[in-house]
Amino acid sequence: MAEPAIHPWRRRLSTSVLRLLSIADDPEDEDDLRRRKRVGVAAGLLTILAPLTLPLQIPGEPIAWVIGMALSAFSLANLVVLARTGFFERFVIALVLAGVVFVPVADFLGGGITGPSTGLVWAFLIPGYAILALGPRRAARWFVVYLVLVAVMVAVDPLARARAEPASYTLTLLGQVQNTVVPLAITFLLLRYTDIRRLAAEAQVDELLTNAIPSAIATRLRRGERRIADAYPATTILFADMVGFTPWAQRTPPDRVVAVLDDIFSAFDRLTEASGLEKIRTIGDGYMAVAGAPVPRADHAAAALTLARAMVASMADLRVRLDVDLQIRIGIASGPVVGGVIGQRRLLFDIWGDAVNLASRMESFGVPGRIQISVATRSLLADLVEVEAREVDIKGFGRQTTYLVR
Repeated sequence: MAEPAIHPWRRRLSTSVLRLLSIADDPEDEDDLRRRKRVGVAAGLLTILAPLTLPLQIPGEPIAWVIGMALSAFSLANLVVLARTGFFERFVIALVLAGVVFVPVADFLGGGITGPSTGLVWAFLIPGYAILALGPRRAARWFVVYLVLVAVMVAVDPLARARAEPASYTLTLLGQVQNTVVPLAITFLLLRYTDIRRLAAEAQVDELLTNAIPSAIATRLRRGERRIADAYPATTILFADMVGFTPWAQRTPPDRVVAVLDDIFSAFDRLTEASGLEKIRTIGDGYMAVAGAPVPRADHAAAALTLARAMVASMADLRVRLDVDLQIRIGIASGPVVGGVIGQRRLLFDIWGDAVNLASRMESFGVPGRIQISVATRSLLADLVEVEAREVDIKGFGRQTTYLVR
């Protein structure tokens, strides 16, 4: 009974945190830049809180309160300016420059790197923030700055240690633990957030990739293959086309044309997936799918026929539901094909071969509301289908015997 009350609270908290982290987002940002901006904002938020621990590290030093509160106020103002201007690079540079000033001063006041308030780990947040917010290339210079700061702190350590009052063992122990755990905890939280966002982005890319090309091909691409081309000796190709679509589209508002096509093709997509075939592409009002590629299967002809029959039945229902005077015409042919991935910016898995061209002709020379199959497909289906033979003069193939499925 308690969970329904907790979930809305968590959802509101998550929404509030996301809104806060998104103050620098721009609608035109790419995913990587948006992720870096949110990491930078998270770093800015943590920098508001982290300096407030300085008075605890250097008890008895009033200046510690001044420095800690000043850096905390600076970090808050830096975030406010970011929210108003959206100038992210200025925000990050101001953030890391504040660390360049704050860390060595705090380290000196705390007795140096050998005192209870060591700044070595705090200083590492400077290149840490930079690499997460600005990227690896631009962060290299800030790592050099970190090394310079370490050298400076080593050089002034004798002076810092001489001016500081001797600290008790307890204070030294607590200071060392605090000044190691807190900055490393900040680093961990930023890395964790970055990795979660990276995994989410990769999952989104994988989903888009899998939707664009077959999952078997997408897996090979993720493994590093760059040129994918294979021969598939046993496949069956299906082409479907809307009869009467062009004149109907010419007298129909564009938004309705797109909506109807979306409903029809979405239904075909579901049937294709359920039948285990692979959708290759849509061309205008045409739909193409294949069985036996890129994953071979012995029953490719029967699977293609199952899909074709389901598409005909689905189209009959869609005509009534969508109130459109359209019919489907389907052509099927079987044979070997070559398949592969083409393109670099927009990947596409496609297939080529005489069987593809013949399947297209089976559709274009077919009969509305019927399924026309080639001789090769008829031979593979044998007793699984009843057919009507016909003689058709097919462009590019000459006089052919084809079969209409009953």
